[in-house]
This record gives sequence, C-alpha cells and structure tokens, in this order.
Amino acid sequence: MSKPNVIEKAKNLILVVLFLSTVLLLYFFWGNISFDNLKIPVAKEAETQLDMGSFLKPEQITVNFGADTYTVLPPGDIWYNDPKNDQDSFVEELGRFGPAENVLVEEITYEQYLKVMQFASIWARFNYDIPISDFCKNFNMSKPQSYDVVETVTEIGYSTAEKGNSLYILDGKNQKTYRLVASSAKDSDNKTGNTDFPALIDSIGAGNNNIYFPVGSVLGISNDTLVPVSVQTNLKSFSFRQDFYSYQTEKIASMAQQYFGGNFDFVRKITEENGTIIYMYGYGQTVLIVNTDGSIEYKEEQTGNTPGQSLSDALKTALQFVADHGSWESTGKAEPTPYLEDVIRDPNKEKGYRFIFGLEVNGTRLYYENGAPVIVDVTSGQVTYFKRQLVDFDQKDIDSTIDDPKDDAFSVANLIAQNFKYIYDTLLQYGEVPATEDQAAMFEDIASLVKDIRIGYLKPAGDKSTEILPVWVVTVKDTNVYFDLYSADPVGYSEE
Repeated sequence: MSKPNVIEKAKNLILVVLFLSTVLLLYFFWGNISFDNLKIPVAKEAETQLDMGSFLKPEQITVNFGADTYTVLPPGDIWYNDPKNDQDSFVEELGRFGPAENVLVEEITYEQYLKVMQFASIWARFNYDIPISDFCKNFNMSKPQSYDVVETVTEIGYSTAEKGNSLYILDGKNQKTYRLVASSAKDSDNKTGNTDFPALIDSIGAGNNNIYFPVGSVLGISNDTLVPVSVQTNLKSFSFRQDFYSYQTEKIASMAQQYFGGNFDFVRKITEENGTIIYMYGYGQTVLIVNTDGSIEYKEEQTGNTPGQSLSDALKTALQFVADHGSWESTGKAEPTPYLEDVIRDPNKEKGYRFIFGLEVNGTRLYYENGAPVIVDVTSGQVTYFKRQLVDFDQKDIDSTIDDPKDDAFSVANLIAQNFKYIYDTLLQYGEVPATEDQAAMFEDIASLVKDIRIGYLKPAGDKSTEILPVWVVTVKDTNVYFDLYSADPVGYSEE
C-alpha cells in the first residue's frame, strides 16, 4: 500500500474520532449524563442524626380529668422528652407498655371507644395515619405479632375506665378501634412493673392549664368539640422578613449551588419579567425556581425505584434532604421548631409520600394563610419535589416577651356569635354549607360544624405582608378561619 493512502486513511480515522468525541461531549453537557458520573468517587458525608420522634408529633393531646373537666394541650414535652430529662412523657409511658409476649389485641366498637374516653384519660391525636410498625419503631414500643391486626395509628390513649394496663388505638385509615391489654408492663430496666399514665394525668392536672368544655355546652347546640372557656396570653404580633428577595443575587446564587453541586456551571438561568428566577439543568431534569414571595421550589425527574419504602424511611429521606439544603432555620436569626404537620400518600398518583412540615415559635404553632413552610415529595425513595417558604425574624424579640403580663383573649362564645356570618360566607364559597338567608340557621350550622378552636400565629398571604399576627384559629369542616386574638376581627382563612 502506498504511503499517501496510509496517510489518508489515518486522517479519516482521526476525523471520525473527533466527530464522535464532539457528539459525546454535547451529550454530557445537555443530556442525562454529567461529568460528575466520571469523577473519582468521594466519600459521602455522614448522614445527619435525625430524631424522628421529635418530628412525629400529635396534633394535640387531650386530657380528661374526670367530672367532665378537660384540657387540650400542644404536644410539647408532655408528648416527647429528651431521654436525658427526668420529666415523664406520653412516649416514655408507651415504651414501658408490655412486655410484648403478653399483649392481647382485640377490636372494639367505636361506641366502646367513646365510652372509655369519658373516664379520666389521656389521648394523643395525629393529623395522619402512622403504620403500626413505624409507630412502634419510633416510640420505643415492643411490637408483637398480635399488633399486625392494627394497620395504622391515628389516635392512641389510656383510660382509667378499666383496672390494669390497657391502651386504645383508633386506626383512622380503616375506621377501626382496638384495645391493647397487657398482663404486665415493663419499666426502664426491663423488669415487670406498671405504666404510670395516671401519674402523668395528675401531673398535668397540677399545672396551670386552661379548662376546656364541649362547644355545644357553650353555644347551646349539639357539638362535643372541646374549646377553652377563657384564655390569658401574652402573644404579640412581630415583624418578619422573607427568606429570599429577588435582588439578593449573590445570596440566591450561593443557595442554588447547593442543589446542583458540580453541575452548576452547566445550569441555565432565566429571569422572568416579574422577578422570578429559574435555574434549569439539562432538558428540565432538574429545576430550581426562586419565587418573588421568598419561596423556592425544586423539581427533579424521577429515577428512583424503591416503591416499598416505609413511612419512616421516606421521612428520613425527606429530613436528610432538608438538612442538606439549608436545614430549618431561615438565613437570618429565626429559630423555629419544625414538626410533621401532615402526610399525603401517593401524591400525583405516584408511589410515595408528600410530607407537609409546620413550624412552632416558642411552642406556638405558626399557620400560613397560603402554602406551608416546607413540603417534600418522596417518590420511590427519591426527593422529586421540594418547596421551602421559611420566614426570618429576630428570635430575641420573641424571647423578650415571654415574661410580659398576660391579657384576656377574646372569648370563644362571643367570637362565634360575632363572626358566624363571616364564617358562613367563607364556607359558602367552597360549597361546604347550604345557601340560606336565615341567620338562626346559619349560626346553628356553623356552631355544629366547628371541629377545633385554638390559639396560634398567622403568616398572612401576599408578598407585601410583614407582620406575624396572634390569632384564634377556628376550624370549620375543612377550612381554617383566622381572627385577631384580642378583638376577634377576621384576618383571613385557608383550606386545610
């Protein structure tokens, strides 16, 4: 073969190699593969230590002292205490219930369930259904095979109606109720003994707690929802700032790098006319949106394939993602306490969970008129959606009011009497009440539909709001209606 032919073939081969290299590089830049896949593996940082029990909080704890005297409490230390503390808690007593091999589980009627609640008792009620295996795992309860007949825990309580060691469970998913009977309990040293729920009830009774009565007895209608007759409080409004403002370009860019890592150099940035900033990697496989209201949304194409993930494992995935992307604190001085507010199974008909997290400010829950502080979708073991809408405030300003004198909040009875038409008109637009002009019928409808009345803080909707307000939160059917804590003037509403 002549020398010119050899040279020509070599040139052709080089051109082919260069062409293929170019195609491959473009695929790396804009396709599903990134250069990160070719890097030498780096040891993954140790996972953040997550205290699952501190997130899985009940919505409230109800205590019946007997003689139709009640109190309703936020979970706080009564539900779960650091094991290093000496103070007793609901979870500590659950851990002493057993031993596992001597627990009988029997299904009871709902009427029997309601009957034992009429005695001196204590009950924890969740907003969501926790699988029994996850419940036992997170709250140090032994799980015998007999527990398998119970699918989920929505409520759990202890009653003095019967002598001995019995717990009662409401499985909200299947609308079934159960009685767990233990021949004996175990103490912290794993010796036989008794749970001491009666002592826990007595210790709560010795505290300075608000007394609750059925709202029906206050308003003269049929409704057993418990409400406080009178409340003294020193909650005050306080200023807040958004977590992000669109003009904070360096701050936003630094935050965005947390989501894209080494691929950030290949991320496209789009700024819309209204100030919304969008970061996009590839053909939309990963998208980060910084909204003008200070919230951020992260979306990731699903590639995970672990559909059998338990609630606890999925929650751990969600919490780890939050910890790796800014944690729960705002970028300023605020120090809120997070908790799991709600769980939605199989969101968007995808196998997994949507976790909705709430915040507490010095033990008082912070409600959002629009949205939620943090939402995480875990689909087949992978975080596919994340929304963060935290607020920034000066924690010292809140702490400085703790010892301020307390004032009387507006009375519940007068609150409903003054605002029943406003509540009715609010529910009417959602089709939750029938149309009527009869104000007596309006009042009776609203009073009978009240599901809860409690104190809280409110973050009003709208980009221009700058004040967190102390409010009464009146839950009627599936709507929260908010009123000024001291004047009972309407300040907003939101669907649950």
